[in-house]
This record gives sequence, structure tokens and C-alpha cells, in this order.
Amino acid sequence: MKDLSLDLIDAPVALDMAQHQSPRSGADDWAGATKPLLAILLYVLLWALAIAVWGLPALFLPAVAKAFAMVVVLVLITRG
Repeated sequence: MKDLSLDLIDAPVALDMAQHQSPRSGADDWAGATKPLLAILLYVLLWALAIAVWGLPALFLPAVAKAFAMVVVLVLITRG
């Protein structure tokens, strides 16, 4: 069996790979979070608009919709 130690032949390749990695910028960290944050913001704004238009019944609409979705999820889980 070959041991897992670093051989002299592999050393330049390992050093070469370490030198060519580009540093990550702060913009890359936020790029993946933009769409989910905008989706949440849109959801909250639409919910607030519905409450402004229809009043208190619109406050409970997300809970009613999520209850139906949970029933569907539970049925799918039990069916395997």
C-alpha cells in the first residue's frame, strides 16, 4: 500500500495549486443571498398590501395556505 505522505514529486503541484487560488471578495458572499432576500421582501410587501386592502381576514391567509400545504406534505410522507 502506498502511504499518504507527501512525495517529492507531488510537492510542486501542491504548491502551484495554492498559489493560483483567487481571493474571494465580499460581493461574492452577498451575490447568492440577493434573490432569496428579495423574494422574502416581496412576500412581506404583498402580505402587507393584502392586509391594507382586505383587513384582518388577510392577516390569516398565509396560515390557512400553509396549513393546506402541510396536509399535502403529510400525505406525501405517509405514502412514501
